[in-house]
Amino acid sequence: MNQNDKLITGQTWLGVVGVLFAMLLLANQTNELLKQIVIAPGSAAEMGMAADCRADELAEEGLSLQECRLMVSSVQIILASSPPWFRPFQIGLSLLVCGVALASMVAGFGLVNDSPRFIKLGVISFSLLVLLDVAAFTAALNTGPVLRAQYLWPLLLWFFIHLCLAMAALNVMQRESRA
Repeated sequence: MNQNDKLITGQTWLGVVGVLFAMLLLANQTNELLKQIVIAPGSAAEMGMAADCRADELAEEGLSLQECRLMVSSVQIILASSPPWFRPFQIGLSLLVCGVALASMVAGFGLVNDSPRFIKLGVISFSLLVLLDVAAFTAALNTGPVLRAQYLWPLLLWFFIHLCLAMAALNVMQRESRA
């Protein structure tokens, strides 16, 4: 296998892994966006109203009364742990991350199709994701302890995934410029 074949193979694998993680990140961020939109201040859960756990709906969903009450408590914990700035920040950040994830998916598809011009897009999008991970991590550090427990470890994992992808894309770009 000559040097050019190795470069193409590395580029292809970077593209495959990039698309895979972009799809996972997109799913993760759309779930986060939906969560932030649905769990809003001023809701019945925040006001301390009793859970509306009707027996017919519990049976339909396969839930127990205790599980229903725990879900309401989970929403109350999220609302109590969130500073006022956190929800709008998360909504904006999720929208931004979704856009960059789509760009990294495009870059990944381009790399799989052996299009060297997509390497630069990969470097830019993966690097942007690293910066967005740092911003999200910093924001999560400034929330309540329950939200920190929910957010910090997954954010740290995404940070290292995006850092590895950015470094790999940078390496492929440097090898491409030397070839």
